[in-house]
Amino acid sequence: MSSGKDHRVYMKAKIDDFLNNFTTKAITDKPNNLPEYLLDFIKQQLGLKLSESEHEELLSLRQFMKNHEKGKGSSSESQSEDDEVDDLPIPKKGRASMARTSVSAEVFGEWNKKENFKPRIIPKSQDLKIRIHERLNKSFMFASLDDKEKDIIVDAMEEKNFPANSFVIRQGEDGNELFVVETGKLECTKVFSQEEGPKFLKFYQPGEAFGELALLYNAPRAATIKTVTESKCWCLDRGTFNHIVKDAAARKRERYEKFLEAVELLKGVDNYEKMQIADALKSTSFASGEYVIRQGDWGDVFYILEEGTAVAKKVFFTGGPEVEVKQYMPGDYFGELSLLKGEPRAANIIATSALKCVSMNRKAFKRMLGPLDEILRRNATKYTTAPN
Repeated sequence: MSSGKDHRVYMKAKIDDFLNNFTTKAITDKPNNLPEYLLDFIKQQLGLKLSESEHEELLSLRQFMKNHEKGKGSSSESQSEDDEVDDLPIPKKGRASMARTSVSAEVFGEWNKKENFKPRIIPKSQDLKIRIHERLNKSFMFASLDDKEKDIIVDAMEEKNFPANSFVIRQGEDGNELFVVETGKLECTKVFSQEEGPKFLKFYQPGEAFGELALLYNAPRAATIKTVTESKCWCLDRGTFNHIVKDAAARKRERYEKFLEAVELLKGVDNYEKMQIADALKSTSFASGEYVIRQGDWGDVFYILEEGTAVAKKVFFTGGPEVEVKQYMPGDYFGELSLLKGEPRAANIIATSALKCVSMNRKAFKRMLGPLDEILRRNATKYTTAPN
């Protein structure tokens, strides 16, 4: 049974931080409908499952990549998928961006050579640079960057302010900028059918980024973003995005490509989804004998073992011995049970050699590994069954 001290530790580690973050945001934004605002805040913290539009977009991008890899030569299988998934929209003739008509042209074109690129520098105070750095550190989009690359991004970012109820980007238009929200609240809508009109997808809050798809895939804007309140965004130009952010993501994907192929859990995941998982991973190291996870703690991180070995040990009753229940080798994973069930850690995970893991936070875990939910739950029984 938990002691009063345990309650205070949990309160300080989890509840106080959550309430402080929520209170700070609420005081800043001053929402009229506080319960609805709290619900939006909780959804942002947990991470949402793929919406209908995001699922459609994912299918489109998968098919686009398959066609590109096959040189547009489709098998009967890919042809049947084409009947269900539309290709990414192509800019209309006469538009200014007509030169950017394919991903391959953008990636390998003359204008994209590194030696010809000089990132723009927009002067900023040191305090302002620190503030933008803090925003970048909270954004998934910039997780692959090192400090030097983040400095280049910060220098290149331009401040833009938008009044309430104004359009930041419109579906179908060409896009040359990525946006990171500094303050305010914005809504994202998408038209799936002209007869039905726009459909609400999600709200964007401070720290979140949008607009990257038009830059990544050289396609028109996939949705409309409109401010709900007066908002400030930091805007990154196409050139800097392609040469810094995109390249860093590519290096990270290349690093993890072979590793993820060997992870048994991900055997049924297609290449596009594996690339998204690679983008979300962070590297963490532990010394031999160090606890990676402690039984009973509240956890927000899922781990895949990259190098070294570890064991899972569990105490099955109060005062009982610590019993080994599983050994881990490279490619094995752990930490999923807390994220699946919202419960404390089910076992201790201890490094038995110098250990290197890649980790994924709760939000990325929910988005990326949602389809593997049943496999993860079935495998999780290894923590709850005592050895014979």
